[in-house]
Amino acid sequence: TFVQLSTLAIFGDAGDIVLTEDSPPAAGPPQQAGVALAWERAADSIRAQCLTILRPSIVLDPAAPVMARLAGLARWGLGGTVGSGRQWVSWLHFEDFERIVARCLDGSLPGVVLASSPNPVQGKEFMRELRHALHRRLGLPTPTALVRLGAPLLGTDAALALTGRRAHPARLLDAGFQFDHPDLRTALADLLAESR
Repeated sequence: TFVQLSTLAIFGDAGDIVLTEDSPPAAGPPQQAGVALAWERAADSIRAQCLTILRPSIVLDPAAPVMARLAGLARWGLGGTVGSGRQWVSWLHFEDFERIVARCLDGSLPGVVLASSPNPVQGKEFMRELRHALHRRLGLPTPTALVRLGAPLLGTDAALALTGRRAHPARLLDAGFQFDHPDLRTALADLLAESR
């Protein structure tokens, strides 16, 4: 069994389209879909009885830089809507991610598997729930132009914040996988608990 870790970014900026394992990869942007497609094609030469291409969403982990950066912005009052706020955020609690990887390693899910909570949210809701978890009532919005200007200063790509994907993990659900953290509010409460 071989599990190759890819990314939902292979779908580029998919708007409101609900993505499943049957959805075709996007033509761009090259730093997202282009890289992911080349990475997945590299698996064509792998010889395994069971090859799984795992396409995870954003994995929320309290030790990950993305969580530290988002939580820091919210704590400083900058946790408002990013860009339009309409971009879809597919997310996954890291404990569910670990369980999904273990499930794929048992050889029962060959082919493409989307690893994402069954409850994606739009960007404005994601930031609202993040503020709620951090007990911050208000957050200044970050307009698209400011995201594009500030991203290089933070050493990141503006497309990461401005593009979105609305994933539905159909194969996992059909296989009976039970998410321990399917709801964003309770997932963030767990991830940002002071005890962690």
